[in-house]
Formats: sequence, C-alpha cells, structure tokens
Amino acid sequence: MNELRMYVEHLFEGRVLTAEMIELKEEIYGNLVARYEDYVAGGMGEAEALAQAKASITSIDDVLAGEGEDTPEGAASDVSEDAEPAVAQASAVDAGGTACEEGAATDGVAAAATPAAAVTQPVPATVSAADASEHKSPWLKILAVAAAIIAVVLVATVLWNVVLEPTGDQLEDTVEDVVDVTVAGGAGQTSNGNNQGTAGGNGAGANTDTSDTPTFSDPEDQREYEATMAVLDEIDAHDPTTLQAYTGDSQPSSVFFENLPLGSYVSADQTVRINADTFEVYYANVSEDIDGDAIDRAIVYNVAAAFSAYPNLQRLNVVVHEAYDEHHDADVYAFDRSQLERAFANASDDAVTQFNSSLFESEASWDVVRQQIDRHDFCDHQMDVAERS
Repeated sequence: MNELRMYVEHLFEGRVLTAEMIELKEEIYGNLVARYEDYVAGGMGEAEALAQAKASITSIDDVLAGEGEDTPEGAASDVSEDAEPAVAQASAVDAGGTACEEGAATDGVAAAATPAAAVTQPVPATVSAADASEHKSPWLKILAVAAAIIAVVLVATVLWNVVLEPTGDQLEDTVEDVVDVTVAGGAGQTSNGNNQGTAGGNGAGANTDTSDTPTFSDPEDQREYEATMAVLDEIDAHDPTTLQAYTGDSQPSSVFFENLPLGSYVSADQTVRINADTFEVYYANVSEDIDGDAIDRAIVYNVAAAFSAYPNLQRLNVVVHEAYDEHHDADVYAFDRSQLERAFANASDDAVTQFNSSLFESEASWDVVRQQIDRHDFCDHQMDVAERS
C-alpha cells in the first residue's frame, strides 16, 4: 500500500524522528491498511476504500493529544409512516356504516332496498391501505435498527483503532519502560543524585551511567529503534573520500552501491545497466524494522553519490523490496540527474548546483550534501517525485 504509506509519511512531516514517532507511524499505517482491506472485502472499490481510509485520520495532532474522531451524530432513526390517515379513514367508514344503519331503521323498506355494496364499497380500499402500512412499518423499523447497529460498530471500530488501542499501548509501554529503567539504573540517577534518564522513543528511558541507547521493554520496539538508527548512523559516518576510487568508471556497479548505506541489501544479480546513461540498483529483502524515513534518506544519499561519481549517469532507477513482501510489491523509483540537481540547488541556496567528483574531495564539501539529506521533508519530497510504483 504505497499510497497509504505516502499518506502516513505526509502526516508526520516536520516531526522529530524518535522511536515513539516511528512506532506511532507504523501503527497508524497498519490500522489504515487494515481498514482499507476491510472496505475492499466488503465490496467497496479500491479508490473509494483508499479515500475512506485516508479520511478516517487527517491530522496526527489529534492522535497525539489523545483525541479520537468525532462520533457521528445520531444513528439512523426509526422511519415509520403515520398511520393516523388510515385510522381516520377507517373511522369515517365506521361512521358512514352507522349512519346508514340508522337511516335503514327510519325509512324501512326503502332503506333496505339500498344496495349494501354502495355503503360498504369504500371499506375494502381503506382496510387495504391500513394493512399495507402495518406490513411496511416493521420492515422500515428493522432497516433503521440495522443501520443504527452498523453505525455504532463503525464508530466503535474507529475509536478502538485510532484512539483507545494506541493510547493503551503507549501507556502500557510507558509504565513498563519506567519499571525497566528503575530496576536497571536505580531510577535513572547519576552519582550526583540528579535524574538523568533520557527519553527515547516510546517513553523509554536509559541510564546515562551505562549507555546512551534507550532500552525498550518491547523487543520489537528495540529492534526497530536499533535498525533505524544503524542506517542513519551509517549515513552520518560514511566517508565520501572512499568514493573517489570509482570516479574513473563510466557506469556504476553493484560493488559501488554495496559500499554505501543499505549496501548489505544490494542484489548483485538484479542490479544492472539499462543503457548508456541509465542504471538500476535493486535492494532485496530490506528489513521491515527500518523506518521508512531512514530508508528514504539512505536512497537519496546513494543516488546523490552515484550521480557525483559517474558524470555520464543521467537516470538511476531504484527498486526497494522489503522482506516478506512479494516481488511484484516492490517500490520503484526513477531519479533524474537534472531534476535532483535543481532540488539540491534550491535547498542549499546554490551551495550544491552540480553533482561531480569534487564533492568527494573533503568532508566539508560533502557535508553540504549531507545537510540536505538530514532534512526529512526534502528526502520525502524527492522520493515522491521519483516514485513510479
């Protein structure tokens, strides 16, 4: 669900990348995917299901404040037709019948000679209308009750998925993490008695006496945090001068990308040259523990490095296949040299206007590129522009 992933990424634009935000983002993404699949399974079209899923949450601020979506006002009310007109008609018929009977007693044989059908003729039609109303009302009531039940179920589902469950998980993790930190680090105090427990991600704290890495009670949170930080640290620690060895070649190779962030996921068999100025790198079985923001930053970093090392390279296709996904579900991106150069020039106030090997000559030169990579909104936008799947 690339479009839902993109939508969730937009919701989190401008927010500091912490483990708490990573967990919340993935949980919201999972909820939206589940809701989309439920809609499709219920017979809704894919486009409408996607729109309904997006509409269920439009701002991350409400979720962070512990507020859920507004409960739809009122359930479907009982819809029953007014039976008073039929009753009035029946009363009129009864009154007419009584009058006729009194007239018959007064006038004798003349009244008796009046055809009975003339007096009673309206009765069948009136009774039939009343019967139709009586038969119709129960069905309308049943439909109204069913609609009310469906509305209540939908509201309860939204509140549970968007508000109650995430809030409950967050509170539970917070309590567990506080207990873990207290047991492991004596309430997170340093030798001078001041509380130095550092917040990390999902309310976790770490004792600064032992480590700067937050400790999470949930093993999954711990894995996600460590995997994401490993990629970001790899970007920050990468030595650009090592790329000078490749600048004499006309086209990159899988080896080049293996020496960049996410290099361990490069598939040599599927990383190929397309034509004289186009190349494609394939990242296979990328760990699902790595947050999408970190993957975006690593991809844009690697593309900038490839364009800088290979002046003949004009287009670079990037395929990202995450672990446990089918191969046809892989994300495909197509980066254009001139477009990306313009983006870097605008973002850096023309400090970087062209990709070439001179950027590798010093850390200071390459740091101008790296500064743009560190901007989440910049990388997110470049990935959106390049996305083809």
